[in-house]
Amino acid sequence: MKKSLLALAVLGAFSGAAFAQSSVQLYGIIDLGVTHFTGLAPAAGAPAGSTTSSTGLSSGVQSGSRIGVKGTEDLGGGLKAFFDAETGFCAAGTNQDIAGQTYCTGGGFMQRQAFVGLNGGFGTVTAGRQYTPAFNNEANMDPFGFGLTGDIANLSLVAQYGLYRANQAVAYVTPNLGGFTGTAAYSFAPGTASTIAGGNVASTIAPFSSNINVSRGYALNGQYGNGPITAGLNYGRVTNVYGVVGGPNDGALKLWQAYGAYDFGVAKISGIYESATQDYFTGKNISWMLGATVPVGPGAILVSYENAKNTLVANGGTGTGAGTAKQYAIGYTYSLSKQTNLYTSYAHISNDLGTHFAVGSSTDSFAGVAGQGSSGFAFGIRHQF
Repeated sequence: MKKSLLALAVLGAFSGAAFAQSSVQLYGIIDLGVTHFTGLAPAAGAPAGSTTSSTGLSSGVQSGSRIGVKGTEDLGGGLKAFFDAETGFCAAGTNQDIAGQTYCTGGGFMQRQAFVGLNGGFGTVTAGRQYTPAFNNEANMDPFGFGLTGDIANLSLVAQYGLYRANQAVAYVTPNLGGFTGTAAYSFAPGTASTIAGGNVASTIAPFSSNINVSRGYALNGQYGNGPITAGLNYGRVTNVYGVVGGPNDGALKLWQAYGAYDFGVAKISGIYESATQDYFTGKNISWMLGATVPVGPGAILVSYENAKNTLVANGGTGTGAGTAKQYAIGYTYSLSKQTNLYTSYAHISNDLGTHFAVGSSTDSFAGVAGQGSSGFAFGIRHQF
């Protein structure tokens, strides 16, 4: 009996030593805010040019409400394994624009992120469903952090093409090399695409041709950061998403980004320029944003201006492209603690006759009406744990 107890004690000691090298953390965000949006597209059958509004309690105004589990394991020799699995949820029940949506963000259970990776002196390698470099660049440059009613996604190219996350993605990030880091990412199925030739290759980019080719995606990002300065370039490509009706879907989307920020201490200025071209189209789709973050006590004032101009025309088509839209936004966040903050924001979009954007938030997303303006106001609370 004593030998059995001794054996169990020794086994427990070794198990404790092994588990001491690992850590697992439950984390999340609960974000709820009262929102009021105007200039939204009404239900079918409404008079031409008319708009509607939405007022309610939204889940995920500044940041999508979520819960996740992540962890690391020290493998020795400077090598670590890590994972992250994260799901969205609707803290308010449902949002005004996505009634019936179970998760509010991510699209499904554990679909905000779900990846595993290795980190060491060689850099970092990850595999799974991950944010794209293009999304990360927009979120890092946006004073509103891809949220609130001033969300860069109201007009940005990442939002227009649905490039937030990539399925079946493998990414490599170099170690910091004198302030420079590089990222190379490849996706076997960027959107909801099939990896079977001739299968359903439908993605968030919505092809309109016969689907006989498998869609793939890749991105190359280079960034320099030193003290107050950040600057970078990104190139992304999603293959086999465009074509002509009845023809093969062999056309690609190509996206360029140039971005940068400088922190003066009293204010941080940031900006990003994006340009996209599409095979089987002439012209370009361009979006750019200039913003500032001004610390004020335990909070910060956020301001931005964004412009989106689309001149894309399908080959053989006539007329002009989609047109131009502009957004002005201002907001304020106030930290009650390291984990809890209050927020408020206001944004307005002006559309010309060729655009129909509407103000949304980190979780809310609406369609606007061509030639009509749209506004959004929100105030709420966010708690991170």
